[in-house]
Amino acid sequence: MTTQPSVLSSSLSRWINLALVIVLAALAAIAILPAYLSGQWPWVNAPQVAQIDQLRTLQNEGLALPGWQLTTVEPILINRQTWTLGEYRAAAPENPSASALASPAAAAVQQFALLLHPQPWHSNQPQLEWIDLAGAQSWRIESRRGLKVNSPDSAGPVNARFFRAWGDRQSFAVVQWYALPSSGSPSPGHWFWADQWSQLTQRTLTPWVAVSLLIPMPPLAAIGDYQPLATELTGLIQQQLAQTVLN
Repeated sequence: MTTQPSVLSSSLSRWINLALVIVLAALAAIAILPAYLSGQWPWVNAPQVAQIDQLRTLQNEGLALPGWQLTTVEPILINRQTWTLGEYRAAAPENPSASALASPAAAAVQQFALLLHPQPWHSNQPQLEWIDLAGAQSWRIESRRGLKVNSPDSAGPVNARFFRAWGDRQSFAVVQWYALPSSGSPSPGHWFWADQWSQLTQRTLTPWVAVSLLIPMPPLAAIGDYQPLATELTGLIQQQLAQTVLN
């Protein structure tokens, strides 16, 4: 008589465990069924950069800019990262985008260089490439300031680093930022939050291009004289990247 409750309890426990297994299996089936029917498994289709082919083309061919002739395109290896060096010359004897600016010194600029580091692969993230670049060029940096540019169309606003860099034989007015589809910033954190939003809303990764614009200037010239030209070129570069590569 004393063993009957024990037998009933054991039997009830087995039925409860079986019911739990059935419920869990049903929940798993409900969760997996949509992916099974569509063939899109979450662990197979991780978010990717939709513009990866355009980024590769940019690395190989450089960036075309209206009003400027791209005279040289060559890869530059800096700390195991491949940058693309493009050298530009005014397409006409006096380029309108330069000659229309107020400063006579900036208006005389008829050539500049552009270093681009497009995102190499889906998993690559911005890593403050500016540090490697400055070290490789042995730059002495001064007159640091921010540069804010409102790019036309949907290219978005750009907040960039702007400073004078002294090299062994040349000094430059330098502008640096990460170009994103609808904005630009020198901070990797800006890309991080844009990327999180893109993954959440579109299940895609946000592409990026590290940009370093080098405008030659005399060693004793005032960097403020070159700010209007730097602003003009920054807006133009951001617009072209947004239209031809990032979107």
